[in-house]
Formats: sequence, structure tokens, C-alpha cells
Amino acid sequence: MSVPAISPSVLQTALEALCSDHSGFDDHFRRLPFAWPADGSLVNGDFLHPLFGADGADMDALVEHIYRSLIPFCLPRGEVKKVTKAALAAGDIHPIIALADRARELFVRTRGATTAGGEAGELILFLLLEALIKAPLLVSKMSLKTNSNMNVHGRDGIHLRYCPSLNGLVLHLGESKLHKGLAAAVDDAVSSIEQYLGDRALRRREFDIINGNMDLSGLDAESEQHLRAVLNPYASPPSPVHRTHTCFIGFEYGGYAKVAGIDSTKVEAEFQRVYARRAQTAAPLILEKSAKLPATTRLHFFVMPFPDVDSFRTTFSQKLGVQID
Repeated sequence: MSVPAISPSVLQTALEALCSDHSGFDDHFRRLPFAWPADGSLVNGDFLHPLFGADGADMDALVEHIYRSLIPFCLPRGEVKKVTKAALAAGDIHPIIALADRARELFVRTRGATTAGGEAGELILFLLLEALIKAPLLVSKMSLKTNSNMNVHGRDGIHLRYCPSLNGLVLHLGESKLHKGLAAAVDDAVSSIEQYLGDRALRRREFDIINGNMDLSGLDAESEQHLRAVLNPYASPPSPVHRTHTCFIGFEYGGYAKVAGIDSTKVEAEFQRVYARRAQTAAPLILEKSAKLPATTRLHFFVMPFPDVDSFRTTFSQKLGVQID
């Protein structure tokens, strides 16, 4: 089957336009200037940290910001656009409020009240992929989970983008791990990827889900036709699509205590200085642990420290209106 031709720049622009509005992202997520070791591997990443307020890392502000992503994370893009457009045209905000309520209820129901605090990592991963990488969500697994007959276990997120440097499409297969320790979080992520790569049935089921449930609402007809042809797992010959296992790694970090009490105008710069030293040891650790995966495995790590992981889980769950164990 021939794949309909399309200009790479047109495809890239069309895909990036599918990303939700994440205004304010740069006010809540800071990137640490850091160059990963050029060791020839396919491992890369970003070291991030939350916004600092007058009393240290502002976790309340972070929770409020990621909570705003519940609607595009949980609900199909086309439905959100249709309801929002009609509501704005009618000057009636109640349908939008109803969307937010349904997204929250879906998130809590599919995740379970006892684990919702840990699932904040999936929401952060979604936000980072769309706002930072410009890779829109391809499959809304949350909405699929309302169908109890559908097995949608697998990656924590499936996103898609066009990469000029690779001259092709990249599927970002998400992993989200939030642990007390950095090493444990990386181990958990690598183990999950290793299991995925070693399970053909799981991989086929994942791509069957993609093939049958791509959320391409908003794309022009040319781009949609091209993507459906390229991502068809039954096409012969199959089209080349790059796969990057993209991991959010959240861990508890004592560096916040080292900058406690510093003037609010200087604290973020001092924290970045302390955090940069940690990144110098964290990157080799991640590379070492990733070495157990096949050398052809593309990996991207978003590494983010928290002052207190349990406190973050609790704050997020309180925002959702649930309790966690």
C-alpha cells in the first residue's frame, strides 16, 4: 500500500497544532542547563524542577497547573473542541464546567482513589510531551477505559511528533515513575520498558489500540490520511516510525533543604547550582541502568526532584477531592 506523500514541514506544523494550550508552562517548570554525556547511546533527557516561591518550591502552584491538563488528558480532543466552541458561542460556561467535572471523575474512577496521588506523574508526563516536546497525545487511553471490555494496559501515554533531525515520525511511548529514590524510579522505568520490549503480544495490542483509536480530530484531511497509512500496523511493507520510550522520573531530593532560608530573589539560582551537581551524577546513573536495554532503544528521561514525594501525592489527591492510603 502506497503512503500518501506530504511535505514534512506541513506535517510537523499540523501535529504541533494539535497540542493543547499549555500557557504558563514555563512559569511552573524550569529546565536545568545540562549537556548529556556524548557516549554514542540513544539516551537523552531533561533535568527539571518546579517554580520557587517565597517559601521554597511552590508545590501548590505546580498542582494547580497540572490539574488544568485533566480535560485534554482524559477526554477526546474532538469532543473537547466541540463542547468548548459551542459553549463560548452561546456565552454559557456550564458545559465547560461539566467537561472538567467529567474529566476529574474519569481520572479518579480509572485510577482508583487509593492510587490517584501517584498518577500525577502521568499527568506531568502528558504536559511535558505536549508543552516541551510538541508531541500531541495520539490515543486518549483514559476515555477508552470507560469501555470495560477493552484491555488498554501498556504505556502510560502515547504521543506523536515529526522530528526534522530524524526526518520522520516519532512515537513517544510513556513511562511515569514517582519514587522516594532516583535509582528506584529509574530501575522501575527500565524494568517496565524491558518487559514491554520482551512481550510481543503486549506490543501488538498496543499498536492495535493505536490503529483503531487515533485521536486526530483537528487535522487536515491530507495529514490525517498520511498518518493513518504510516501508522497502520498491517501495511506491507510497514512504514518506518521511530519509537522513543519517554520516562518521567520523579524522586525526593534533599537539595531543597540546602537552600532553605535563602533570599527569594536568589534561591532558584542557588538551587540550580546545587541541582547541577546532582545532575552530573544522575545522568551517568541513568545511562548505566539503561544499558541493560537493547542498544537500539531510544530513551528520553524527564527527571524532576520533589521536596517530599508523599506530600506531593497528598496535595494532588486533595485537589482531586480523594484520599490516598
